[in-house]
Parts: sequence; C-alpha cells; structure tokens
Amino acid sequence: MQHITQIAFTYRKPVFLILLLLLVNGIIAYFTLPAREDPSITIREAIVSTRFPGMAPERVEQLITRKLEQEIRKIPEVTRLRSTSSTGLSIIHVKIYDRYFNLDNIWQDLRNKVEQAQSQLPSGTLPPNINDDFGDVSVVTLALTADGFDLAQMYDKAKHIRDSLYAVEGTKKVEILGVQSERVYLEVSNARLAQLGISPASLIRDLQTQNIIASGGEIDTGERSFIIEPTGNFNQLNDIETAYISIPGSEDFIALKDIANIRRGFIDPPHQPAYFNGKPALMLAISMLEGFNVLDFGPAMLSKIEQIQGSLPLGFNLDISTYQAEQVEKTVNGVSINVIQTLAIVLVVVVIFLGVRTGLIVGSIVPFVMLATLAIMQLSGMDLQRMSLATLIIALGLLVDNGIVIAEDFKSRLEQGKDRMTALTEGGAELAMPLLSSSITTVLFFLPLMLAQHVAGEYTRSISLVILITLMTSWVMALCITPVLCYYFIGHPKTDKTSLLERLYDKYTGLLHGVLTTRTLLLAGIFILLIGSVLAMKLVPKQFFPDSDRQQILMYIDLPQGSSASTTDRQMRDIFAWLQQSEYAGVIDNFTGYVGFNGPRFVLSLNPEDPQDNKGFIVMNVKPGTDLKALLTNLDRDLEQRYPDVAARVRKMFLGPSDSSVLQIQVKGPDKDVIYRKSQQVMQVLRDVPGTYDIRNNWENRIVKVEVQVDQHRARRSGITSKDVATSLQTFFSGAQITDYREGDDIIPVVLRAGDAERHNIDRLRTLSVYSQTTGVSVPLLQVADFAPVNQYGVIQRENLFRTVTIEGRNNLMAAEDLKTRVDAQIQQLADDLPLNHWIEYDGVVVESAAAQKALSASMPLVMGFIVLLLVAQFNSFRRALIIMLTIPLSFIGAVLGLLVMGAPFGFMVSLGLYSLAGIIINNAIVLIDRIDLERRDGKSDYDAIVSACRSRLRPITMTTITTVMGLLPLILGHDALFYGMACVIAFGLGVGTILTLGVVPVLYSVFFKVKRES
Repeated sequence: MQHITQIAFTYRKPVFLILLLLLVNGIIAYFTLPAREDPSITIREAIVSTRFPGMAPERVEQLITRKLEQEIRKIPEVTRLRSTSSTGLSIIHVKIYDRYFNLDNIWQDLRNKVEQAQSQLPSGTLPPNINDDFGDVSVVTLALTADGFDLAQMYDKAKHIRDSLYAVEGTKKVEILGVQSERVYLEVSNARLAQLGISPASLIRDLQTQNIIASGGEIDTGERSFIIEPTGNFNQLNDIETAYISIPGSEDFIALKDIANIRRGFIDPPHQPAYFNGKPALMLAISMLEGFNVLDFGPAMLSKIEQIQGSLPLGFNLDISTYQAEQVEKTVNGVSINVIQTLAIVLVVVVIFLGVRTGLIVGSIVPFVMLATLAIMQLSGMDLQRMSLATLIIALGLLVDNGIVIAEDFKSRLEQGKDRMTALTEGGAELAMPLLSSSITTVLFFLPLMLAQHVAGEYTRSISLVILITLMTSWVMALCITPVLCYYFIGHPKTDKTSLLERLYDKYTGLLHGVLTTRTLLLAGIFILLIGSVLAMKLVPKQFFPDSDRQQILMYIDLPQGSSASTTDRQMRDIFAWLQQSEYAGVIDNFTGYVGFNGPRFVLSLNPEDPQDNKGFIVMNVKPGTDLKALLTNLDRDLEQRYPDVAARVRKMFLGPSDSSVLQIQVKGPDKDVIYRKSQQVMQVLRDVPGTYDIRNNWENRIVKVEVQVDQHRARRSGITSKDVATSLQTFFSGAQITDYREGDDIIPVVLRAGDAERHNIDRLRTLSVYSQTTGVSVPLLQVADFAPVNQYGVIQRENLFRTVTIEGRNNLMAAEDLKTRVDAQIQQLADDLPLNHWIEYDGVVVESAAAQKALSASMPLVMGFIVLLLVAQFNSFRRALIIMLTIPLSFIGAVLGLLVMGAPFGFMVSLGLYSLAGIIINNAIVLIDRIDLERRDGKSDYDAIVSACRSRLRPITMTTITTVMGLLPLILGHDALFYGMACVIAFGLGVGTILTLGVVPVLYSVFFKVKRES
C-alpha cells in the first residue's frame, strides 16, 4: 500500500491508458445509462377486488372482506391489510414488508389463500380479482378523442392503436381506460307484463332457448359427411325485436318489440369514463419493461404515435396526457447543468488557492473521477436519476479533497528542498493510509442508507452507492494520477513571506496560541453552543420529503357518499366546462379527467385511490413559469365557492414515498358507531387549528338504504319467496343480463330492465309486481313486504382486521409532522375516554417518517463501531480516536444554524445530510492529528508539533471546505426541490464545523496528552 504511488509512476503508461478507457466509457455511459426521473421503488402491494352486485357495505364487510382477510393474514410476509367495503364491492390492499424483493412467490401464495377463502363466500359472489401489477407506471398516457364518432367506434380504433404500439421495443403493457361497454337494453313495463301474465322468468327462458349457438351434430353418408347447424341465435338487432314470447295460459305468442322498448347503447350508468380537455376520451396507459431507458423509449413511442396519428380517419385525435420522458429529461438536464456549474466553481476555487498549474492538476481529478464513476455505474447496472446525479454534486466537493492534500504535500516537500521523486514517493507512502481512512469513514456514514430496510431508504439508496464509487475512485486517482501530474508539471515554488496567505498563517497561529492558553473557556463556549443548537432544533419546521417541482396539479373531487355514477359524471363535466371557460384556461396546457377512478399510475410514488362512484380525479398540466402555489390557492377557493356540495382537494405533486403535507389520524376498534363519533371529534380538533383545510374522513357521510322487510307469512300465502323479491327488484331497477348478442367477435350483453321513467321513480318500489318462480303468479310488492329507511355507512374501512376511520387534513402554514405536534395533546385526551379495545394512532407520513428514521438509525451502532475500530487501528490509540469522534457534534451547530437561516425544514434528506456531514467533518480531524503525530516524530516538542501541524494543514483544510461549500451553491441558489435542505445543512455545518475544528482539535489534543505551552 505504501508503494502504490511509486508503482503507478513506474507503470504510468498503462495507468494513463486505463484512465483513458474509463473516460471514454464514462462519456458513453452518460448518454446510454438508463434514465429515470426518480429512483426505482419496489411496490410491495397487491389488490384483491371482489364483487357482489347490490350487497350492502356492512354485509360485504362481514360476509366477504373478513373471510378473505382472515385467510390472507396467514401469509407471514404480510405487514399490513387495508380494506374498503362499499356497496357491492370489497377491495383489500395487501402490503408486504420492505425487506422482501422477490414477490412472485408471495403473490402466488396470496392467490392460493384467496382461492381457499372462496368456498366461504356467499353464493352469487363473483370470483375475486388479484392485481399484483399495481406498481406498473404509465410512462406515456395517450388520450384518443373523436368528433362525430361514438365510443364503440373509438374503442375499435383504440384496440388497433394498442396493437400497433406493442411494436415499439420495450413496451410492457398498453391498457385502455375509459371504455364504455355496449349493451342491448330490453326496457319493459311492469304493468304490461302483469297484464299479459308474462313473468320475467318466462320471458328470459324464451329468449335464452331461442338464442343458442349449438351444433346439430354431423351426418355421415358414407362417402361424405355433412355438418348440421340449427339457426336461432341473434345475428342482428332485428332478430331480437322479432323474437316471439309465449303468453301463459294460451297458445298465442307476441313479438318482443310489442312488449319492450329495445335499444342499443352503452353501459348505464357510465362506468369509469375518461375525458381529455372536457371531451369523452379513451386513455391508453403505456408501461415500459424494466431495463429500458425512458429517454430512448419515449422518443421511439412518440415516433410511433406520430405515424399512427397520420393514419387515423378525419375527426380522430391522439393527444399526450402525461409523458414521463419529458420530466426525466428536464430532471437529468437540470441536475447535469448543476454538475457543470459545480465543476466550474470547484476548478475556479482550486486555481485561486493553488495557482493555475497546481489548480488545474488538482481540478483535473474532478472530471476524471466523474466520468470514471459513470463508467462504473454502468458496469454495476445503476441508472441516472435525480438522486444519483445530485449525489455527484455533493461528491464533487469531497472528491477533490484527496487531490488537494496530495498536491499540497508535494509542493511543501519541494519547498523543503527535496527532489521530485522523493516528494512523490514519500508523499504517497505517508498519506495513503490517512486518506484511505478518511474516505472510508465518510463512506461508512452513508452506509445506513444501504442497510435501511424501508422504502425511503430504497428511494435514497443510490446516494450511498455513488458516494462509495466516487470517493474510492478519488482516492485511487489521487495516489496514482495526481502525483504523476505534479511530478511533470509543478514548478519549484517561490516562497513569498509577505503574501496574503503568509499573513493569514500568522493570524491563525496567534489565535491558536490564544485558545491553547484558554482551553477551558473555549470548551465551555463550544458546549454552550451545542446545547443552544439542540434547543434551537425545536424551532426548525419538519417535513418528511419536499413537494415536487413538476408543473402538474392534481385535483380530487369528492361528491357525497351515495351519489350515483351518473351524478358524478354530470358534476365532473360541469367542472371541465368551467375550467375551459374560466381565467384558468390561460395557464392550463391540458387536463385529463377520470370519473369513478384515478386513472393509471403515472408517477411511481403516486398511489391511485380506490375506485368509487362518487369520486373524480383531474390531472392538469400547467404552463411553465406558472406560480403553482397561487394557482392552488385560487383553485381551492373558487371550487369551494362555485360547487358547495363538492369536496375538492387541489394538490401539487410530491417527492418521496408519500405526501408530507397530509396528516393522518386513525380511530380503531370493533364498534363502528364509537369510532365514527370519535372521528368527528378529531376532525373538530383539526378545524380549530388556523390554516387547516381539506379535513375529511374516509368513511365519509352516512347513506340511506331502503330495507324491504318481507313478511314471510304473507309471502308464503302468495307463493312468493325472498329470492323472488330480490330477483324482481334487481331485474326491474338495476337490470339483469339475460343473454348475449354477438356481432363479429364482439359479445354484447342483453339486459332486461324497466324503462327510465319507472326505474328512476322510488314510488314504483311499492307497486312493483313480484313474480313467483314456482307458480308464475304476480302480486304487488306492498302486499308481501313493508318498507323502512335505514341509515347506514356507505363505506367501511378496515386495517389489520380492525375497523378503522382515517381522518386527514392539511395546513398551509406547516407540514404534517408539525401539525401533529400542535394537536397531539388534544388527540391524546380524546383517546383516553375511548372504550376498551378502541384506540387512536397516527398514520401516513408521521409513521413513515418515524419508521424511516428508525431504519436509518438501526445500523448506526454498527457503523460507529466500525469507524471507531478503524480509527483505533489507524492511530493505535484510544485517545486520538476519541478526539476525532468528539469533533462530530461541532458540525451540528452549523447545521442547525443553516436550517434556521435558510428556512429549510428538517426531513429525511436533511437526516442524510447530517450523517454525511459527520463523515466529512472527521476527515479534517484525521488529517490534523496525523500531521501532529508526524511533527512529533520529527523531533519537535509536543506544543510546537501542535502549532506547526495546524499551521501546515490550514490551507488544505480550508480549501477542501471552501470547495465543498462552493460546490453546493447551485443546489442552494437554485433551491433544488429535493436537495435544498441537505445542501444547506452540509454547507453551514461544514463551514462552521471546520472553523471550530481548527481550534477544538488542537485544544483537545493538548488536554488529552497534557501538553502545555512552553515558556
């Protein structure tokens, strides 16, 4: 290890050839590495959806949701079950522990458990659907609109477009959303059927027995065979109209068109329609295969889209709703510009301090290391994204440190009169271990990111990997490349005793003499500053992850629970028209609306909400330069004033795994009435906090159910069963699929139901004719049943097998974690008077932030142990290792100052900044103590060794600090969405910490080794 520099000099030609190969590969890697907007996160979640049309929410919960949950909970990898039971629908979210990455076997286990539970579900339950592709991201979302064409014609064209898009290499899936299935409706009059004595059952039977696709067999005549095929199946709408229905009690029959209105249309009410700029649209969500570069895939897809657009009939339009490649390119280019700016700043600073020759030699290590890092990233399968690129900016200031120390040492040895070869070999041998030690300690402080078993750690894991690659590459190049360049290009320095630098040395030396004589006073002052910093930390606002800088706005529209899909659709179309005609039309590029669902996942961290008939969702692409904060405020205000019956939530995009602005509080327990009442009290606590808005609970409002109370005695006397009542009600109001109409390869359900005037009239409930399945006799429903309104919950939410009401709210003055601190005392008071087995707890970002911090700190004892072991092994001393570790708190003083001065909130990224700051600040102490020991070994007295070592290390330490701080300026001045707080912490912490280190390390050394100033 001591001869690595000498070996590199001896074999300098192969060394420079390797360097050249790395540089070329680095340049190629920059243009070919897979690129993303944000780091990849494994979505460890699947959805189990089960339908029983018309079943009340409480019965769905008891008969379907609980049965499925009990089986699914037996899977050991499951950490969380979250379910929603609504009218006719059970949705269960299955979340897996963050430590698992191979999910295929787990999802197969899930399918097996669901299959086992199916036997316990009530008859009539549709087979559960398991979606384990919940994490697929739509990298391109297209909107197909058409003037003068209906949705059926649009769907035919959308299927053709989908098939064409699969030709683009890298396409994983193309999903068509907003499709409205076709139906053939047979709308009958209940009174007319009763008059003729035709029961719905006999009508259905006549149609089903006529509309068949069946073979009549085959006749073998010996030489030839003939296929026999009877006709009767419906080939056109006229076949249905002219189908004959028998009249009971006679030999007569009647054409279906004489007793029913027959029409072809779309599913009614509409099922999850989509709109683009207010027009009905079909959305095509395109996801990409793993391992492909979105910056290559996106343009290839655009080229295909342009080709398809040119072949579409007149009136069809294919527009882009979301396009991830544009966001990725913007992110990558923005961070790349920051890297170039930082590179220029670092080079200028180095040249100013070291002169042109030495500055260029030291500065050359920066592009060398950067390009070599990109080459290694490509070899290791990493990608370019916000985290990995911005980490290069942080690393820029760090990786130049090794080069500065080596170049400084080379110059100082030449000043001492040593020849170039001696300066090269002695410097490399002397500094190899201290520089390796300081690099490893810095890397170790980033190690918790790599070890954290949490989604936030997964999101930021590339930081630790990039730091590892850059610092180790920097160490190798500082010992192999920098000394060789110094040997050939650094001239013999001329010492100018009157220079500004010499005067700075003299002032620092005088200050050093002063602090060494007043050691107690200095240490007491530092201790007071440290205590003050800890107390001041309470004044720093908290935010888990910051908001995104995407020019997009999300609008969640909630109608009262119980609103029909048709009502929601009308309301959404009204909002679309208002957006296009209001003053907002000038700032909105385009918008996409989804009714009853949230559309595709177009950003990895954005989880679509569960589909419900009373909900809508709008994604707005806003023109560049728009003030998003003001736009959000105005939209929120105007929506509330214009649509008082609508609860609208207008939000920005966010970074990280969840929205840091939303506080979630959960009330849990078995009694639904108790937890719902308590949730109203929690909501009032949030309302009392000034600036809090978007307050809601996920059980929403109660709804009214009409309970048909069948009198079994009266029903039996009339020959009517409860099943007869349910079947008649379902057929009359909602409609029943009775057969199919085939058109080419399309199968269109034929639905029997009442006409619009009857089925939308609640008074018809009493006079509805109920037919006996056994006798065929009909009686009015009011003769066998009574009617009662029942107030019930429209949605029942559960979490981990317990009923759970989740209350959420946001505040425009503080993030969720600060809001939690504000209301915590009142929330705990509300929790104290809950009955046994009922409780209140926090959820969402508060829990995720605490879990992320816990995951980070879990490995810190191990990391600290490695660092202490490394320091003790390097110096063979406990006291020296302790001095170095005691310098870590010094950076905290400056870090808190930076957060307060720059107004940056404390969050996960700032925590990473503090960890990295600790790794950086101890490097100064390592180099300083190593130099003190060297001076002592050269024969100087202990006191003179301290002063001389601090004086000689002043310039490299201040230079490395200034280059690191100046290198962070682009992130600070540009107010980078993700790295602003982290950059502020490192810049201020390192600046203040270095100044304090230059005084505290010599003082601590003198205290620990009992060194006193000589007279």
